[in-house]
Amino acid sequence: MAMLTRLTSSGTTTVAGAPGSPKGLQRFQNYISAFLWPGTQRQRRKSTQLDPMDCFTNDLVTRKTQKWEELRDSLIKRPSSGTLEADANCNVGTQGKAGSTSTSFSQNVGLMSKGMMSDLKALRSPQLGLDIRSLSQAQLDNLLMATLEIKNKLDFLYLIRQCIRCNLLPSNEVFVSCLKYLSAQRKLQQLEALAETCRQLEHPFSKTYADLAPFRAIALWNNGNADVALMTLHRGYGVSMTSEEGRRMARTAFRTISEETLAQKSEAVLVSLLEVARAIHREHKDIFVVACVWKQCFASDWFCDQKSAAELFEHYKELQELVERRATSLCSSFLARNNVDAVHRLIEAFLHHQHRSACSSCLSLLFNYQYMRKDLRACAEIVKSCSELEMPLNELQNEQFLSLFLDQSDPVESSGMASKYKAPKSFQYKF
Repeated sequence: MAMLTRLTSSGTTTVAGAPGSPKGLQRFQNYISAFLWPGTQRQRRKSTQLDPMDCFTNDLVTRKTQKWEELRDSLIKRPSSGTLEADANCNVGTQGKAGSTSTSFSQNVGLMSKGMMSDLKALRSPQLGLDIRSLSQAQLDNLLMATLEIKNKLDFLYLIRQCIRCNLLPSNEVFVSCLKYLSAQRKLQQLEALAETCRQLEHPFSKTYADLAPFRAIALWNNGNADVALMTLHRGYGVSMTSEEGRRMARTAFRTISEETLAQKSEAVLVSLLEVARAIHREHKDIFVVACVWKQCFASDWFCDQKSAAELFEHYKELQELVERRATSLCSSFLARNNVDAVHRLIEAFLHHQHRSACSSCLSLLFNYQYMRKDLRACAEIVKSCSELEMPLNELQNEQFLSLFLDQSDPVESSGMASKYKAPKSFQYKF
């Protein structure tokens, strides 16, 4: 290799081909790359050539981009004043003039999402680029429901931020769906901002749901803030009780928290839940929350939970009356989960408090459960208990027990018609 040198201003010489010089270092790196990856240069030469597959891919992406831009432009376009034709051109689901119907936005998104969901993230900048002030109430509802249906979380949150910034809210039904989704996604900040928007607009939900207390409580609970969630529900329970819808949503939130508390076997949260339930009954004379906690503790397999349920049942007379009225549905729910032990303890509680009618109903349901399982021993014990307690089963159940006792293949039908029993097998004594 020819070695070229030149005199520098400092009097030193630099070898142009030496590894220390920039050109030498670049040449050295090229040698290393050629040695380690011999096909790199060939691949670089090939990358400058377009084959038919590249052309087809570029054309496909271009068509998809144009289709999305057309749909996006139709959404951003402001409707003309005094007419409904612009709403029909938006394809968001509103009715146009007579004789023309517009395709709903959800259908457009559904068709588009099959082949373009992978392109949306790259094409959307910034997100929808949509000002909701240019939309009607129906269009805003359809947009929000469409993003919920396809689970487009990014665009949904963008629309919610637009609603908060512009002080615009969807219709009540769509609003409830949005609140439930936000609580499930643990979006507490958005829920608090929507609660403030409701207060500013004097929206009826501000009073119906006590500043969205049930939804904020579920979001807090999902975030792990159990005490704050219970405190939020407790504070808003009195306001929610003024309307049927608010009372139903608050009770649903308490039922969800009580069920998950027992499922997670959290003793500390159970203590807080019991305190809140007692406080609500003391302040508002509502036994429902106490009943929710009692049911979950009563159905538990843990002795400490069962003891808490027994204490609640003994302390609250209203709880005893409520459980007695709902004995049939309560027993059926236990049997649906194959929790026979809970049914036995429920019967004992009814007997202890002289609730004979509720006890008889539970015994009848328990007999039907054991009969369907063809458990002769359990059915015999139930029949014996009914006889001792003077709570006889009905005629049909007596016939069913007899058919099971005789090892009958076809049980007696509910029509009450006598069935033909099998003749007993002949046998001889051997003595």
